[in-house]
Amino acid sequence: MPKKTPDEQTPPRVELPLVAVAQVADDMITIDQRRYQIALLHKQPFDVSAFAVRYTDVLDKYDFVVGDWGYDQLRLKGFYANDSRHATKGQTIATLMDYINEYCNFGCAYFVLQRLDAPAPKPKHKGRNERGRSRRRNNNKKPYQERRQPVADPAKKQHHAETVAPNQPRKRHFTIRQRESNEK
Repeated sequence: MPKKTPDEQTPPRVELPLVAVAQVADDMITIDQRRYQIALLHKQPFDVSAFAVRYTDVLDKYDFVVGDWGYDQLRLKGFYANDSRHATKGQTIATLMDYINEYCNFGCAYFVLQRLDAPAPKPKHKGRNERGRSRRRNNNKKPYQERRQPVADPAKKQHHAETVAPNQPRKRHFTIRQRESNEK
């Protein structure tokens, strides 16, 4: 099989964006009709086309989206606001500098986007309550059968063997022996 020359090799794969991203102003972008403000820009201008290729809808739930550049790759991570009840301590924006110092390349370029619009509410399932259980109840049928246990009669109380007499102090039933020494 003949070796391909650089001109005959397959062209690089072109990734298409999954969402519609547009830069409305110098510090404002829209992602699928949601407004984001560029809160922090470190070392490099914001690249709309690279962001559009890497963005996924998983990041929609976060209040902040952080993007950092390392080895010409854009990596995105979401953070919640500090007062969010959904977030753990490591997912709040207060830990941004810890994330930058710990997981990003030293001195890398990064940016922070802050969501201005509230996230779209998720549609609730019809006929389900908060815990995901059905609201429909059937009072006629019970999922279990009640069984009544007979009450124990105190006169028929069974006597268990007792090891200690009730009016005597408790005695220990072992003895301490002297250890035999190895010396003869």
